Order: sequence, then structure tokens, then C-alpha cells
Amino acid sequence: MDKSSVIKKYNLSRKQIDLIDDYILRLKKSNQIHNLVGTSTIDIAWDRHINDSLQLSEFMRKKNASIIDFGTGAGLPGVILYIFGYTNILLIDSKMKKINFIKEFAHEQKLEIKTICTRVEKIKNQKFDFIICRAFAPLIKLLDYSRFFNKKNTSLLFLKGRSVMKEIEDAKKYFSFEYNLYQSKSEGDGFVLKINKFKKL
Repeated sequence: MDKSSVIKKYNLSRKQIDLIDDYILRLKKSNQIHNLVGTSTIDIAWDRHINDSLQLSEFMRKKNASIIDFGTGAGLPGVILYIFGYTNILLIDSKMKKINFIKEFAHEQKLEIKTICTRVEKIKNQKFDFIICRAFAPLIKLLDYSRFFNKKNTSLLFLKGRSVMKEIEDAKKYFSFEYNLYQSKSEGDGFVLKINKFKKL
């Protein structure tokens, strides 16, 4: 999906478009030094990163829902969802260079994006409406981490690749859960995996 199609699909405002353009520009520059995202994806960032992130908004109707983004990396999907209006979102990554990239962008643009540089398992006593992530860990591990942030109606939204069915199969040996699988709106054989009512067997 090209830039104009993404703008139209999500009805992005001028301000949102400018912020995203600035984000992509910074990503291009930083990527030359820090390797934040796959180099081949930079030129098609509006599809592979922006559209990919924004599609999660279709599953999160309330903009004030509490959200945690595991292993956010360069801020995907967290930063893009923040720009789209989800301001109650916490971005976590264990690599300082990635958190610094987000902080610098947020500071420049006067955005109050909440970030923590730590490992997911070190965060205690916080519960969220949605747990999201992209290309962070196999599903078994994600479910294991999610147990600590889960409340009664928490939904998990994971952007997954083509091996998703194998991951679901493996996870079913250790967890019981309800799930729905949706073809990704961005190029590249990906999926959105939505999980509810999960518990360790």
C-alpha cells in the first residue's frame, strides 16, 4: 500500500502525516548507524511500518485504552499508534539505542511518549487493556510475558509472520487461549494474531 492509500485508509490529518514523515526521515538517518529496522523496508516504510502498525487500530476502538508495546524497537507499532491518538501507551525495549531514538524523536516533536529501557520480565504490577508487539519473540514466550500484564478482558495483538500456525500449535501445548487470525493489511505474508482468555495449562 503506498503513502496516499495509507493516508486515505486511516483518514490521517495533516499533522499526523507530517509527524510520520519526520519519523520516517529520522529512521532512515539513524538506520545507517544503528540498524533499527531491515534496510530493505525503509523505502517502503509507509506500507511495511506505518500501515503495518496502524492496522492494529481496527482492533482497539477506544483511544484511551491502556496499551503496552513489548520490544518496541524503533517504536513500531507504538510510536505510530501514539501519533494516531493512542496516548495511554507504554513502549518497552531492552536496547538503549532504540529507546534513545524514540526519546529524541518525541523530544523534538514535543510528544509525551512513555518509554522504559528494560527487559519485559522486570516490570512489575502493571496491567493493560491491550498487549501488542511486532517481531519480538515466539508466541510461547509472548504468552509467558503477557501473564504479568493481563487482566480479565485483556486482548493480545501480535503482528506475526508466515510461521504463525506453527507458533500457535507449539503454544497450545502450554497455554489454553482463544484466537483469531487476520491476514495483514501490509505486504509480506504477515498476520495479525488476536488472543483472548489465555491461561497457563
